[in-house]
Amino acid sequence: MPRTFVNQLTIPGTMVEAVFHVAQKDLRTTKKGTLFISAKLRDRTGEVPAVMWDATEALFAAIPQGGYALVKGRVGEFNDAPQIVIEAMRPARDNEVDLADFLPKGPGDPEEHLARLKEILDTVERPALRALLDCLWADQDLMAALKRAPAAEKLHHAYLGGLLEHTLSVAEAAVLLARHYPKLDRDLLLVGVLWHDIGKTRELHYDESFGYTDAGKLVGHLVQGVLMLEEKIRQVRAAGTEFPETLAHVLRHLVLAHHGEHAFGSPKLPMTAEAFALHHLDNLDAKLHGFWRDVAADADPSRRWTAWNRMFGGALFKGFEELDANDGESGQ
Repeated sequence: MPRTFVNQLTIPGTMVEAVFHVAQKDLRTTKKGTLFISAKLRDRTGEVPAVMWDATEALFAAIPQGGYALVKGRVGEFNDAPQIVIEAMRPARDNEVDLADFLPKGPGDPEEHLARLKEILDTVERPALRALLDCLWADQDLMAALKRAPAAEKLHHAYLGGLLEHTLSVAEAAVLLARHYPKLDRDLLLVGVLWHDIGKTRELHYDESFGYTDAGKLVGHLVQGVLMLEEKIRQVRAAGTEFPETLAHVLRHLVLAHHGEHAFGSPKLPMTAEAFALHHLDNLDAKLHGFWRDVAADADPSRRWTAWNRMFGGALFKGFEELDANDGESGQ
């Protein structure tokens, strides 16, 4: 029998029996003093909250966070969104887990994306930056990770190949922006685009599920990206190519400042034109991708607004189908 995926859990009362990835679990107490489990369950199509009443500490301990559980229950509703009301669950056996159900893949071809990204970066002119790019392209392990890694655990481009797709999209936009604003240092902006999220190849794990590595939790991808940059700059210098320290500082700044605000994890605020441009290009691509994804995935395609959206802090307007229709009203 085909499994039921998260994006199919739209009708309250629908029975569910499937294996899910346990992204989060908490053992809580009701006002009456009984225990219940609050969880977040995932598959390749998305994430859904779940609750199990009358739980026990033993059951809670047996369910592996970051692992897989066989869940039986029904679709309920909480805050105008689906949730699973769990009636029974246990750790899933190895032969019950199909990793293809849990690792979403991007719509594009990573090889084609990488080839186009190289084509754009091949227009960089500074000898030091070209040498830096040569070191990067020659790192086969890093290239393999770049082609496979997601851009995030769940916020945007959260699928295999998502990091490369996001990086290419920002690079394409940077080419257009640099053409419109010729005072921008095009070389710096493009190399900054390439490097801004490369630390995510080490921040995230993406073999059996998506999540954060120890390095990701302790260091984060901004600092990790700078460490990776330092490694490649040392290789360039060891090979005999001069790499000015001032140029290295500017590149470090592009990586460290690209989140734009201290509150969003940037240790430095943007202080160069290229850093401002990179921050806004990165944010725009992430936000637009998230917007279109969440509108397309909304549980009720007949309504004009989505449910409340955590990424945007409110409901999203999906538009009027009749916006361009001739409804006989002149608008006067």
